[in-house]
Amino acid sequence: MTWRSLWVSVLGLTVAMLAGCGPTSLDKAMSRLDDRPDWKTYHKPDVPRHPAEKHLQGWFIVLDPGHGGEAHKKGYKRGPTGVREAEMNWRVAKLLERLLVDAGVHVTLTRHSDEFIGLKERAEIANNLPRPDGKIGADLFISLHHNASSRESANFSSVWYHGEADWAEPSLDVAKYIAHRLGAEMRTNVAKTSPLLSDQLMYAGGFGVLRQSHVPAVLCESSFFSNKAEEQRLRDADHNLVEAYAIYLGLCEYAYGGRPTQTLPTVELSGDTLRISTVLDDGLDKQWWGHERDRTLSSTISVYLEGKRLDAHYDQAAKTVTAMTQADQVAAIADGGLTLEVHHANKLKHHNYPQRYQIITDPNADGAFLVTPLGPRRAEPQP
Repeated sequence: MTWRSLWVSVLGLTVAMLAGCGPTSLDKAMSRLDDRPDWKTYHKPDVPRHPAEKHLQGWFIVLDPGHGGEAHKKGYKRGPTGVREAEMNWRVAKLLERLLVDAGVHVTLTRHSDEFIGLKERAEIANNLPRPDGKIGADLFISLHHNASSRESANFSSVWYHGEADWAEPSLDVAKYIAHRLGAEMRTNVAKTSPLLSDQLMYAGGFGVLRQSHVPAVLCESSFFSNKAEEQRLRDADHNLVEAYAIYLGLCEYAYGGRPTQTLPTVELSGDTLRISTVLDDGLDKQWWGHERDRTLSSTISVYLEGKRLDAHYDQAAKTVTAMTQADQVAAIADGGLTLEVHHANKLKHHNYPQRYQIITDPNADGAFLVTPLGPRRAEPQP
């Protein structure tokens, strides 16, 4: 048989096979809904690369595998049969690290073995992370944990943010994607409670690791190791990969929607008026179709000085926000500085970062001001 005749035979067989495999009918598709599987049907990981991972390239993310170094404590953070939370946290962190590094993310782990690292030290790794451009601080801090309850049946996914929702807009943006993906991929008890929770529901001062983070930060309680069945799944690195992949997918989808920002605000004194100005950036791809249109929600634009909302004008063409206030604020700036806040969101309702700045007088230039970024609002530690 010649190559030509072999090719004709194979092609003919392929066409014949396809002829018997036409499009699925509506009735057949409808029949698939007659016996739908239970939500808690667990599955082995399927981990294709998300096309939107390209939007994560170049980000700096700190992963914090919770606990560690306390295996000597009897029963500490262990499931019903003794599986340690610290070990499952570590496996998830290493798998997520690989997924993110493959996507071009600069990943830093807060620990590199089964060691104890204090809460403040973990947060400061993200706060003080050096970057090639000379800037300091990670783009995101993600603390990886698993939950426990006296009720063995409990097994839902939750992602935690610090303080009030108004304090945590950029953190809530990423938390939403991660929380929904965790529940869907890990098949936990979705809709049992809110997927996003304030850490002040647990402690008046919140979680130490979130309270002391000066960058957008979330803490994942992905599932409950106190649930006997879930504890056994969490022993399995395949199930840990399902979890890591869920967080990866959430991060890809978050990055796809962009993180808005703005230029460093300028503050100028003009007669009896203090003028504040900044140029907004919606954080979305500049090559997308429709990029020339305004993609910032003007209703979300606001400027606050010491918590007081100022009248702000938005020049849509120039993407510039300008706010004015009386010059009597200058004395307060000289006395120790004022806090400036700028808020806006893009059409995907992602909020800007950074949002807070400190204004001080410039000691080297009479009548001039220095503006420097501040971290998010934070609750004071409770005694």
